[in-house]
Amino acid sequence: MSQALARIQDVSGSVDAIEFWTGETGWPGDGGSTYEDVAVASNANAKTFWQQGVCAALDWGTNVFYFEAFDEPWKPNSVGANGDAEVETTWGAMTSDRQTKFSLTC
Repeated sequence: MSQALARIQDVSGSVDAIEFWTGETGWPGDGGSTYEDVAVASNANAKTFWQQGVCAALDWGTNVFYFEAFDEPWKPNSVGANGDAEVETTWGAMTSDRQTKFSLTC
């Protein structure tokens, strides 16, 4: 995102020239699927992502769509192109009963 914003600033002369959005971002919480050794699903890592990624984007003036607002325990596992089943139910910043997993303030 920082590279995209830098390019916009180079071309337009200002980061305020257009409304900039991140279409979808998030991190899987406890019980979610981990991606190799580099992206471990956990509420602690989701909190760090929120604080260091989402809050930074908001500070830059970027609008952010956090995916998902709430966990979705009714969703089935998804199967990727590699045939592995991935748990897609714990991406919420809040549980399905609307309890925050971590502070959502920046």
